[in-house]
Amino acid sequence: MNNNYLSSSSLKAQARGQLLGKYRIVIFVFLLHAICIVPFTMAITALTESGSLGAVFFNSILTFLFQLFTGFFIAGEAYVYLKVACNQTPLVNDLFHCFKENSQKVIHIQAVLAAISVLSALPASIVSYFMSKSFLGILLGGAVSGSDTATGASLVLAWVVLFLSGTVIETFANLFFSQAYYLMLDFPEYTAPQLLKTSIQLMKGSKGRLFYIWISFIPLLMLAGLSFGIGFLWLFPYTQAVAANFYLDLIKKRQEPSV
Repeated sequence: MNNNYLSSSSLKAQARGQLLGKYRIVIFVFLLHAICIVPFTMAITALTESGSLGAVFFNSILTFLFQLFTGFFIAGEAYVYLKVACNQTPLVNDLFHCFKENSQKVIHIQAVLAAISVLSALPASIVSYFMSKSFLGILLGGAVSGSDTATGASLVLAWVVLFLSGTVIETFANLFFSQAYYLMLDFPEYTAPQLLKTSIQLMKGSKGRLFYIWISFIPLLMLAGLSFGIGFLWLFPYTQAVAANFYLDLIKKRQEPSV
């Protein structure tokens, strides 16, 4: 097995070259994806405005269903950017490719990812609810006792620990399963469990490389934010093209014989 993988800078250079002449299509795909999911995001926000504990669990259920739905677009974008990385011209309709192809596999894969995401965030959300109630009680009660302060501090500490723990769990899960949709498109004979398992195997020894690539985009994300979001029209396709090239380099090197 050849482990001489392309560097982050090489993958980015490849992606930039492959995107030349294709930005109009990929930007339209990005905007179309946003248009399709924004109404659902607004609906979830409106349905969970209540400050009750039940609303926390209801929000988690809605978030799970929403993430299940977005899986079809994530898989469609994987198809779009695999085409880009293979120097093919993608079509706008490619975004909806997985609504008719591999739909059951998408649901299975995304159900696993969504469950991990929701369950890893739920403990911190529950503590956040009690933390907001505690602080509201202090504000309405006026005088603050030592026990109130200690309770508030404990809840803040618990929230920080749970939030960071949930973030770490979700990040590792995303790294492990990051190649599942690309594999699904390349190996249609694989079942969903096989795709998840193969993604884990494929990422063995490469999780750190992919994580480094992710965090290397942070400065560009900040600049895109300062541009009132306009920069994301260029940045999102760029990051997705780099991710597709990472997969192709990974699968190619895994299949090459050792020298």
